[in-house]
This record gives sequence, structure tokens and C-alpha cells, in this order.
Amino acid sequence: MSETTPGQTPSAPATEILELGENSAGKSKKPLIIGAGALLGVAVLAGAGTVTAVALSKAGGSPAEAFPASTAIYTEIDLTEAKDAVPLLRKLPSVEKELDLEEGQDPRRSLFAKSCDELDFGKDLEPWLGYKAAVGVVPNGEQPRFAFALQVTDESDAEKGLPKLAECAGSGAAWSVSDGWALVAETDEDLAAIQKAAEKGTLADDAGFAKWTGDVGGTGFVTSYVSEELPDVLAAVVASGAFDEAGGDLAESPMAGAAPMPDATELADALSTALKDFEGAAFTLRAEEGAFELEGASSVTEEAKGAEAGTVAGTLPKDTTAVIAMNPADGWLSTGLAGSGVDDQFTQMFGMAPGDLEKLFGDSFALALGQVDLSAPDGLQLGLKLDGADSDGVDKFVGDLTAGFGAGMVSVDSEGDMTTVAMGDYGKDLLADGGLAGTKKFENAVPKADDASAVVYVDFDGLDKVVNAEAPEVADDIEALGQLGFSAYLDGDVSRGLARLTLD
Repeated sequence: MSETTPGQTPSAPATEILELGENSAGKSKKPLIIGAGALLGVAVLAGAGTVTAVALSKAGGSPAEAFPASTAIYTEIDLTEAKDAVPLLRKLPSVEKELDLEEGQDPRRSLFAKSCDELDFGKDLEPWLGYKAAVGVVPNGEQPRFAFALQVTDESDAEKGLPKLAECAGSGAAWSVSDGWALVAETDEDLAAIQKAAEKGTLADDAGFAKWTGDVGGTGFVTSYVSEELPDVLAAVVASGAFDEAGGDLAESPMAGAAPMPDATELADALSTALKDFEGAAFTLRAEEGAFELEGASSVTEEAKGAEAGTVAGTLPKDTTAVIAMNPADGWLSTGLAGSGVDDQFTQMFGMAPGDLEKLFGDSFALALGQVDLSAPDGLQLGLKLDGADSDGVDKFVGDLTAGFGAGMVSVDSEGDMTTVAMGDYGKDLLADGGLAGTKKFENAVPKADDASAVVYVDFDGLDKVVNAEAPEVADDIEALGQLGFSAYLDGDVSRGLARLTLD
């Protein structure tokens, strides 16, 4: 800022408080701040289609420099890493149209024009808006502080454009521009507290931030980080009554009454138990030729029993359309349902407690979808392949569960350690080694399958027929997609996840 406000030293970055719209005591403006941050993030990301190599080479630094080391949740968007993203997005017709990703056009301009009629992108934003943005949450007891940072290429123009941006959002905000970043918070108190905390050390220099973002190969064009303080932040949010407010909103939804809302105290206890050894995590989204890739790393909270999910998934038929395979840790179902308030309903529905069903499923399992043709009576191939399950117990369980549905609709087959539960005769196809692991599609989408304790795979080519018949409006997008793959695996004391979406 070129001038200082009362009470500030000349060396400190000036702060402006924009009181726009209602600002009654106790009325939170967090959704507006977060929404503005998300809007800017999407707009800046979309602009990658017209950013030149020269411009990108000048976009140094990280928004993490504007946040304190104590930041608990952080998401950054970096266009300098997004050069390969837009060509991929252009392959999806609906996305290309929505974001105006046609060659030679600046999609940021049209996006901001759609979001606010009073905002002139070329005059109010383009002269100062850089190529990076971030949203962060800083712990503060029961009321965490929210802020977002925008890269600034011209501080003088930013001083003129930020008030108009805030006015467009329709709410009050406090902001400050210094060292190439515009930091925006809800109130002057929040902004001052965040800046003071950053003086003691920034997130960019924090050891935890460096470790976890380093474990995912550095920052991509979208990077998220959560610190070891996450459990405390979640507990504080629950204690603040935010969960009760959300429950009130859900009570008015069409799904109200389908299951009881979990008790806030029980939920907080369950979260604390599940995250008691949590040390941090990071996720990064990057684009490469022909694929988007999302990589995550976190501290190990609970070990899986093995790494056999990819092995089981790999034995499915080559023409498998989709699969979810797991080699879960002990208590995966009972622990997951703890505190949800649906334990009794689960037992009543399935005739056994969650823990007993875990044992029935064996060591690992894969839920497979084969060919899909909804126009044929037997056109849906769906089945479950279990490794190490009690086949007799499975047979009895399935028989009790499907009694009255007609003989032959669901079959149980077994051979050696493998048991299948499937519609019609599909189970017999699942018992054999179908060779999915050896296909180029599976190898490209799930490169870490051999070490995985969990695998997800979708071959969109197998959905073309049903999409054309049932949802023709998205058929062009589905046709452009190749395969989606995900694998979760252990790497020493780090739990890793890798997701890939390929495009044809």
C-alpha cells in the first residue's frame, strides 16, 4: 500500500477494511471469503490457456510465504505448473465450453464477467493479478481464522482492484498488500493476527510443510497440505457448534430420517481416536501428457493387513469396466461406523454385526462390474471376489439375505481360497485369472497395483453404450475419458495414494 492507516508504523504493510453489506456482530462471513478464494482459484487456473512461457518464468515464490507456520489447512493453485492441464481440459467439450478454453481466448475474463456484472476484468484484475493463489485456515480455538492470498504483480493496481473485488463478493473484508502478495481475511483482527504469526515464521519455511509437500514430489498446479494440528482444529469446530448447525440444515433435506445424525461428542471422539497418531499430509494435482495425476502422502494411522488388493483386482476379466478392491486393516468396517449412530440399523439390515461381516469378507476382496447393457435382461455383470473368506458362511449369508428374490439371481461359487458372489453366472468368470493386470489400460491407470492395499479402476470405454442411451448430454465427455485408477500403498512409515485419470 502507498499509505499507512492510523496506528501502523510506516514500515508495516497498510491494511484496509472493506465493510460492504451486512456486518452484524456474530454473523460469520467465512463462506464468502472461502467462496471468493475458490472463485479466484478457478479463474486463475482457467487462465493457464493463454499464459506464455515468458510470463510464467517471472512468477516466482509461493503463497505459503504469506501464511504463518501454524497454518493447519492450506490449498495452493500454481499456474506455473499447469502448462499441460489446459490441452487435457480442452478434450472435454462441456469443460471447454464452460471455461471458454478455446485457443486464443482468455477464459479468466469471461469467467469473471459471468460471476459479477460490475467487475471489469481487464481494468480491475488483469493489471495486477498474478498466477498463484491459496486458501488457508489458521488455528484459533473454537473459531479458526480463514484467509486467502493472491499473487500481486503490481501493488498500486492491486490497491485499486481489491476493493472492487470485495464489493463484488458483497461482504466486508480486511486486506493487505506486501511483498508481492495480497492477503485477505474476514476482519482486521484476523488479518493482524495472521500477519503477526507469520512474522515468527512462514508456512513456506515450516519443516512439516516441506516434508509432506516434498513427499508428493513438490507442489503441482494444485497442492493441499494439512498439519499435525488437524485433529485439534476439527475438535474445535465440533465444539463451536458448527456441527449442530449443519445437522439442522440436513434435517430439512429429503434424506432426513434415513439414518440418525451422529452425536457430536461421539463423532469428535471417533475422529480423535482415528487421528491420534496423525502427523500431517499433503496432496498434489499435476498434469502430464495424456493424464491428470493426484498424489497424496500422510502419516500411517493404521496399517492394512497386507498389499493384496491389486493382486485380487488384477485377476479379474480383461473387459472389467470397474472395480473396487481392498485389503483392509482389522476393524475397517466397525471402526468406520463407530459414532455414526447406524450400528443397530446395520445389524438389523444384514443380520450380523459389522465386525462379523468383516471376518466373513476374508483377507481381501474386489467388487467388480463387467459388461453393462441395461437394454438386456441379463446385461449387468456385477460380482464380488473374496480371498480367504469362509465360503460356507458366505453361502448361508447370501441365501438369508436374498431369500424371496428368486433362485439363481445371485450365485455363490468357490475354488481354493477364492469365493465369488455374483449376479447370474458372472461369478464363474470371476473365479478364473482373467488377466486384467496385464492390460495396458490397467497398467497405465494403476501403476502401483502390486503394492496396493486398496485399488479403484474404471474403464470409461465400457460405459459408452449405457451413457449414450441414458445420458446422451454427457456422452461426448465420457468418450474423451480413458481410464481412472487409484491405489493406496505403504512406503515405509508413509501412507501413499496415487490417482490417475487418462484421456484418449
